Amino acid sequence: MQKLFTLIFLSIFYFSGFAQLRYKDELFAVTKHADIQYGSNYDNKNQLTNLLMDVYEPQDDTATFRPIIFFVHGGSFVGGDRTDQGINKTAEFFTKKGYVTANIEYRVEQSVLISPFLNFADPYNWYRAIARATQDLKAAIRYIKKDVATNNNFYKVDTNSIFIYGSSAGAITMLHTVFLDDTAEMNFWFKAGYNTTGGFDGNSGNPGYTTKGIKAVVSCSGAISDVNFINNNRNIQYLAFHNNPDLTVPFDAGCFITVACHFGQFYGDNRIFPKVRSLGTYAEFYPINYVGHPVDRESDTATHRFVLQKTTDFLYRIMNQNIATSIRNNSVKTIELFPNPSNGNITIAIPSEIRNKNSLVEVVNIEGQKVYSSTIQNKETLQLQLDVPNGMYIVSIVSDDENF
Repeated sequence: MQKLFTLIFLSIFYFSGFAQLRYKDELFAVTKHADIQYGSNYDNKNQLTNLLMDVYEPQDDTATFRPIIFFVHGGSFVGGDRTDQGINKTAEFFTKKGYVTANIEYRVEQSVLISPFLNFADPYNWYRAIARATQDLKAAIRYIKKDVATNNNFYKVDTNSIFIYGSSAGAITMLHTVFLDDTAEMNFWFKAGYNTTGGFDGNSGNPGYTTKGIKAVVSCSGAISDVNFINNNRNIQYLAFHNNPDLTVPFDAGCFITVACHFGQFYGDNRIFPKVRSLGTYAEFYPINYVGHPVDRESDTATHRFVLQKTTDFLYRIMNQNIATSIRNNSVKTIELFPNPSNGNITIAIPSEIRNKNSLVEVVNIEGQKVYSSTIQNKETLQLQLDVPNGMYIVSIVSDDENF
């Protein structure tokens, strides 16, 4: 069987000096504010539930306004918490880079006598669960808005720079929170779900404040019930990762856990990405050719490191527009190569700018391990025959003054 691997093009920038960069490097220790109650609401058993989150701040940070990332855990809407898939560690990871992060819990389906999964035999319960989760995420965002207005901005948050990172059910929650923004867009299941749980924005807390200010979202194994929800959100940039195949949440279009078709068809990141791009919105999508779910699960360390690095780069690109540094602006330059995916035999077209220059060609895997290295000069193309395991690889070409 031929080995297939995907080559990801990475622009590698070399700067004079090694000054660390906010939002790029780990600059801070972490201060944790645990069990902050951002609201309360009734679950599906009509039990009043306190809604909690942990807020992490960069320790000894002197910045007056910091962007905030909300983290939304997975768990199939029947479980999960603020430690699910190590999402609390991911929140801390980005706090060390200079972000305020809020790691929230939301209402999930509760059952006493039988498995809560059996509750989803009725599709209305599935859509109610999504509705409750979106209402809670909105309440968490409103809590921060309220803190800015009434508590002298205790967490020093820039509410015009809000990001949301969701994993699995958390990504589904995030995508519907951001893109389902008009009751006219809802199908009859969603309309029934919201009508019986407190309305479109819900009553989980902090009324009178908006959820505006979301700049970008990061979807790890997410899906949405209708890609046509994505229609007027051109200012919200999009980053996604999804395993292919994913037998739990559809990678493209399909049913949950492949057989739960009574929920209707949902659309995974492979469908969401082109829809976002069609609006002219900046978007990145990284399919991972590996069976599993979710894509950022803690046990898959190689992929998890890749997710963290690409998310770091994605957010830094957004925040770097407002950062004054002595570093020159660098345009992203990519390499043309084919075929991609490949069985290991690839042809790289050497960019015309460096064909006559002495350059270094490297191929590394997503753990940063070098699998190929060579210097070239006076070449128009380079033929590689790589015998490497299946996976994702990064190709870079670096000369004295150009980086691809």
